[in-house]
Amino acid sequence: MKKSFCIVCIANYCRSPVVENLLKKRFEDRYEFFSAGVAPISLPSMDPRSLKFLQENNVNHNFHTPKKVNKKMLSYFDAFLAVDFYVLNQLNIAFPRYKHKFHSLTSQFSDINIIDPYHLQADEYIKTMNNIKHVVEKIDLEEI
Repeated sequence: MKKSFCIVCIANYCRSPVVENLLKKRFEDRYEFFSAGVAPISLPSMDPRSLKFLQENNVNHNFHTPKKVNKKMLSYFDAFLAVDFYVLNQLNIAFPRYKHKFHSLTSQFSDINIIDPYHLQADEYIKTMNNIKHVVEKIDLEEI
């Protein structure tokens, strides 16, 4: 059975869907990937800037609807990768019984911080997306 990962950000709108789709492209069928948020936004799809970034990087993606981390997910997924330390903290507070499953997406990259780009200008948004891409290209999932 392949290991399953849920990538978590705040709204499941900008960052985690991008991480999910980039990981799916890199690892193909070796692992299972999904994304969710600690406080998902009530908008359909993902941020148009994230969609554009995926398209420009030739990454296939399915229709996305923001979802909230729930107890069923906590039981199902082997590991949860929080995109930043705020999200990691929120997971630990909300679900202390599952702390052993929560990890930082950037734990192998001390010099990278994947900030929430929702309110950022275009150049800063792209910088965040490029940081995500760098992490996904280098991450060793066997270490998680």
